[in-house]
Amino acid sequence: MLKSGCSSKPTYSYAIGTAPQSDFSIDFTEVIYDDPYAFSLAYRDGYFIYGQSFSGRDLLVLVRILSPEETTILNFESGANVLKIITARDMNLKKRRMYALRKGF
Repeated sequence: MLKSGCSSKPTYSYAIGTAPQSDFSIDFTEVIYDDPYAFSLAYRDGYFIYGQSFSGRDLLVLVRILSPEETTILNFESGANVLKIITARDMNLKKRRMYALRKGF
């Protein structure tokens, strides 16, 4: 899972172009870092993270881990883990069922 875990490197979430009217601005961080049942599946050069927000919203978040070169360009500290949030959306019925099975419910 893409959580900071025991790593001594700091981890940042970096959302590009988050629309002011977006209602995902808080929920996606809860899915990535706080849901104990969240899981990720690799997709191309990123990951789909399945999880639930504190409000009970089932979300699918697509992230990419930035390379050291990209983090330097964006002025993050050297060695930082930076997740670029590509998109977030509510899970459809099929995805919610898969998430519930992985949770054990």
